[in-house]
Amino acid sequence: MKHVTTILFFLVLFAFPICVAQPKLEVVEGLKFSLGSIFRGEVVERKLTLKNTGTETLVLSKVDVSCGCTGTIVSAHQIQSGESGTLLITFNSKNFSGPVHKTVTINSNAKDSPQQTIEFTADVVDEVLLTPNQFWFKDAEVGKPSSVTLTVKNNSKQELVFKSFRTSLEGFVLQLPEQPLKPGAEGKITAEFTPRKAAAYIGDAVFVTTSNTRQPEIYIGIFGNAKEFRFE
Repeated sequence: MKHVTTILFFLVLFAFPICVAQPKLEVVEGLKFSLGSIFRGEVVERKLTLKNTGTETLVLSKVDVSCGCTGTIVSAHQIQSGESGTLLITFNSKNFSGPVHKTVTINSNAKDSPQQTIEFTADVVDEVLLTPNQFWFKDAEVGKPSSVTLTVKNNSKQELVFKSFRTSLEGFVLQLPEQPLKPGAEGKITAEFTPRKAAAYIGDAVFVTTSNTRQPEIYIGIFGNAKEFRFE
C-alpha cells in the first residue's frame, strides 16, 4: 500500500506543473465596453490591455471582427508570462445610425479560452437626420409623377447647406431646401419619380451632397414598385 501511495504521489507531483504551465489571456478592462454617443462619420478608438496571467508564452494568432467597420492592431503577437500587450480597436461610424453592437474575437494558444470575444456598443447620432430615412413609392404608375417628402433636421452646430444630388434611377428628381438650415432647424426634401417602365420591385438610392464635414454625402434608399398606367 505504501508503494502504491508513493507512486501516486510522484505522478501527481510531475503532472501538476503540466496542468498549470500554460498561457492564459486576461483582458484587463473587461470583455464589454461602450463607446457612448458618437456622431455619424466619426472614427473612434479604444485601447485594451492584454495580460498573460499564465506560466508560458501567450501567442496571439489572428483577431477576427464582425464588421468591416472595425479595425484592430495588436502591439505584440507573443506575450511572456506576467507581461502585457495592447489591442487597439477602431470603429468607423460612417455607415451607421442609432444603436450599434459589434464583436472582436482574439484567437490565441490560451488553453482555457483559445477564442476570447470582446463586445462593444455605441449610439451613432446623425448630424443630418432624415425622417423617414428612405423614399418609398408604392404602386407608382408609368409616365405619371409620384412624389414623396422627407423631413430633414440639422443636428449640428453649423448651418447646413444642400449642394447637389446624384442617382442612377431614371425619372427620379429631387427638390432640396434652397436656404441653409440653421442649427436645430428642419426642412423638407421632396422626391418626384416618373417611372419609365413597369417594375415589380424598385431598389435604388440617391446621394445628396451637403456642407456637413462629418456627413458630406447622405445616402437615401429608394424603394417601391411601378405598374402600367391605366385610365379610370
